[in-house]
Amino acid sequence: MPLFICHCPDYPNNLETRLANRPDHLAASVKDKEAGNSVFGRAFLSNEVSTHTAGSPHADQPKGMAGSVMIYRYPTLEDAWARIKADKYWTGGVWDKEKVTVEEIIGNPIDETIKVQ
Repeated sequence: MPLFICHCPDYPNNLETRLANRPDHLAASVKDKEAGNSVFGRAFLSNEVSTHTAGSPHADQPKGMAGSVMIYRYPTLEDAWARIKADKYWTGGVWDKEKVTVEEIIGNPIDETIKVQ
């Protein structure tokens, strides 16, 4: 089944909205993992708190969350987009809808996590 990488930047200065919607987003992520649709998912950090600019991880990294990146396994690009648009971060106004991208990626046949099935 194809793999899709989803890059979902947050609207600027939107941490409070992100944190308010986070429990629902994480609950859906658990269901995605159990169903075999989620391969990987993490928040990404703003440059102000990232390790490459700050030198080492900060205890306040959650305050620097600036978006999400996920790898999903779905039959079609439309299915991957439907999953993104059903996410609480989309419906709750966390992700900047004009900047979200979903692209198919090539799986690695020797990697058990990211191989195409």
